[in-house]
Amino acid sequence: MDIGLKHAPASRNRPVVGVLSNAIMDGTLPAQSVDHKYLDALMQVADVAVVIIPALNPHRHLSEDILQSLDGVMLTGAVSNVHPRHFDPDADEHRHLPFDQERDNAALELISHALAYDVPLLAICRGMQELNVSRGGTLTPDIHSDDKFFCHDAWDKSDPPHVLYAPSHAVTIADGGILGGVLGAGTRQVNSLHVQAIDRLGDGLMIEAVAQDGTVEAVSIPDKRFALGVQWHPEFMASDNDVSRRIFQAFGAAARSYQMFKAMEPTR
Repeated sequence: MDIGLKHAPASRNRPVVGVLSNAIMDGTLPAQSVDHKYLDALMQVADVAVVIIPALNPHRHLSEDILQSLDGVMLTGAVSNVHPRHFDPDADEHRHLPFDQERDNAALELISHALAYDVPLLAICRGMQELNVSRGGTLTPDIHSDDKFFCHDAWDKSDPPHVLYAPSHAVTIADGGILGGVLGAGTRQVNSLHVQAIDRLGDGLMIEAVAQDGTVEAVSIPDKRFALGVQWHPEFMASDNDVSRRIFQAFGAAARSYQMFKAMEPTR
């Protein structure tokens, strides 16, 4: 079926970014979900077109073929955590609850293909943890139950969004990486809404930012076109925050560059 993409105005030939959804229950029915804040940040700040990739059986729905139509991939945060079977089969899984194993499977397959084709990748919160696990890294289960994570206070889910997503601690950005190039090295204030955190760093990942308590707050893969993970949530009101705006603008620029690359190398 022709869904009309080829009829979009030539003057708005935006790159297309795929956003992985979460598997949820809509009452008694399985469904897929993506928060609008991610889509808004991509469309309004990164200036890209967006398609939602369902977190279904990855062997049927997340094949290499889907990446042929994409110029970037974004992995969102979520209320669920990565299941420890992907990085520590002996872990007490109850310490890592709640789970979305359809999302786990879909994300790990999608990351593998995106990195293989060097498709620009932006991984946020849970997405950064998935990126780390995909490279053989591990996660600590609950930073709020461990005193060494003193920068990371628990939050109240009943708070309004502007309170939940308010800056809560500083991160120190290293020189020489993607964030250093986009924001400059130094200290920035970010929000914090995660439970899991990186324990052992995955193979080939470079630490781009850390919190005062040592928590890894951003990572990248230096030999890729654009593969960045951030532990905080830059997507909330991205156009109003300088750090967030620059991250999404850089991701949009990477997607446009990849779009041009594909036009010159159509067979890949």
